[in-house]
Amino acid sequence: MALIPIASLIVKATEQTALRTNDAVGGLLNATFGNAPELIIGMVALRAGLLEMVRASLIGAILANLLLALGLSFLL
Repeated sequence: MALIPIASLIVKATEQTALRTNDAVGGLLNATFGNAPELIIGMVALRAGLLEMVRASLIGAILANLLLALGLSFLL
C-alpha cells in the first residue's frame, strides 16, 4: 500500500517531463520507471529471503508485458 503514492508521483513526474520534452523521451521514461514498484518489491523480498516470490513476480511482469505487446500487435 505504501508504494501506491510513490507510483503516482512517478507517473506525474514522467508526464511533466514528457510535456517539456518530446514524446519519445516521455515514452522512454514511462517504460523505464513504470516497473519501479516491481523492482522495489523485488529488492525487499530478496533481502527477506523470499526467492520464490521474486521469481514469480518477475515471470508475471514479463508475461504481462509480452501479452500486452502481443495484444497490441494483433489489434494493429
